Amino acid sequence: MNHQHIADLSAKLIIMYYNNEYMPFLLAMDDEALWYGPAEGQFLQGREKMIKAWQAEEHNLRFTMGNLKVRHIAAHTASCEVMLTYTVVTHYPDGHDISVFQRLHLSWCERKQTNAAGKVVKEPKILFCHISNPHGMHEDDTIYVTNYANVLSGNNMLLQRGERLHFHGTNHSDYFFLSDSVFWIEATAGGKHSILHTAEEAIEVMRPVSALEKDYGHLFLRCHQSYLINPHYVRKICRFRLTLTDGTELPIPEKKYTAFCKAVQQVLKH
Repeated sequence: MNHQHIADLSAKLIIMYYNNEYMPFLLAMDDEALWYGPAEGQFLQGREKMIKAWQAEEHNLRFTMGNLKVRHIAAHTASCEVMLTYTVVTHYPDGHDISVFQRLHLSWCERKQTNAAGKVVKEPKILFCHISNPHGMHEDDTIYVTNYANVLSGNNMLLQRGERLHFHGTNHSDYFFLSDSVFWIEATAGGKHSILHTAEEAIEVMRPVSALEKDYGHLFLRCHQSYLINPHYVRKICRFRLTLTDGTELPIPEKKYTAFCKAVQQVLKH
């Protein structure tokens, strides 16, 4: 079992799930998989029961995920434990947006399956799924929780915008951030790694600033050899420095100053 593949597959399935494409997630369940939901009393056993329960659920909810982090531990060559943490915003038909922090634990193992060609192959299956976000059960709840005490807005709305970016952390975790969650990026480890700065934390990832600029230059601007910035968070530019909305001040080399100012202005026009 390729454990990095299982971690990436877990992220892919949960992203699809919150796009209301839930069937791939359910089909990845083992025949006798256990599912514990986020509210009290939400328990199902067996893939077929899960499929029937989801198909019977009717809702007009939309979801947006942000700051998805994936950590995995190889418990055995044929098994893998994956922990996903993320913020999910639920968009209700009445216009309310509600944000909660979610923790998802998946236990994977290999199962022998007979494919269409009649050949026995090993496929990864989810044995156990635990969604941990403790709160009281409401009488109207079935699968999707429809009642929360808090309605949140403001900065949480930043999680709804931008492209989804994938980073490998130096702590052997995977991060799936929306681009608008990242304020700025700095070089570290002699330029071999980078540090992503978000509103909540700073995370060291395996790739250098130059590689990130190559892949995400349409999202972040290079203000300095050691820094990439999200132009949407620029509060002030003066000779030869810039200030971000979180108060961070970064240098701009004199030779880059004019071109950088024009680049920021160009981005903010759109």
